[in-house]
Amino acid sequence: MSLAPFTLSPALNERVWGGTGLGPGIGEAWDLSVHPHGEATVRTGVHAGRPLAEVVAEVPEAFGGSVDLLAKRLDCAQNLSVQVHPPSGDPKTEAWVVLAAEPGAGVYLGFTEEVERDDVARRAVDGTVDELLQFVPLEVGDAIFVPAGTVHAIGGGLLLFELQQSSDTTYRLYDWGREGRELHLEEGLAVTDLGPAAPQAPVTVLADGSERLVACDHFVIDRVRVASGDTVAVDAGGRWTGLFAISGTAHLGDLEVHEGETAMVPGSGGSVLLTAVDDFVGLRYGPPSP
Repeated sequence: MSLAPFTLSPALNERVWGGTGLGPGIGEAWDLSVHPHGEATVRTGVHAGRPLAEVVAEVPEAFGGSVDLLAKRLDCAQNLSVQVHPPSGDPKTEAWVVLAAEPGAGVYLGFTEEVERDDVARRAVDGTVDELLQFVPLEVGDAIFVPAGTVHAIGGGLLLFELQQSSDTTYRLYDWGREGRELHLEEGLAVTDLGPAAPQAPVTVLADGSERLVACDHFVIDRVRVASGDTVAVDAGGRWTGLFAISGTAHLGDLEVHEGETAMVPGSGGSVLLTAVDDFVGLRYGPPSP
């Protein structure tokens, strides 16, 4: 079955650290998700109004199989917890692209040096674990890759695009003194890498002029910049591709995509042209090519 590109409506989730940009107290907008904790809804096309998960389950061949990634936006008015995600069981490797940043904002990523598990546990309890972490200042456009097992915390003052494996398992090690949220020291420390984070890979330029920000075994993220009237191909290679519009308006085949919207290109439709109505910047993402 062949499906034309369509846009999605996000599932919105309140968070204690959420800002106001996505709605009062909304910390996360799950823009492309089949996860039961927050399913995106098809907004346009023949399946408009239906949960994306339902459509994928009904016609998986149109998407080249299951959809095992989750794309979201995070509006971080306050620091998120110091946390880690497991590499197996319900694994979660993720990556962020900065959409907006206050001066001095950044993330904690990995330890400054090799540490002992017992020392991390002690400092998580006494509230000084952040002193062991490497702080990375960020600016708009920066991309950060976070493999499962890497301890991290997103700082306040950031609006991020996140792409991750479709998982909702988070082990909190420290929550900045906030009360009422459970910590998971035993589970988290069991899967924590106790050293510095791996260096970030450099951005590379692809043949079509787009920038490959992140590439791993689970997904790729490309930044596409298309001048008014120009085109670039969106080819899912038999799988599916997502597109988040950072700025501008473009036609994705017959579909019009506006700033802040997420579109999905099922792999069954083959290559689709993205044509900029005005200067367009977006993130093209999905499973890596076979």
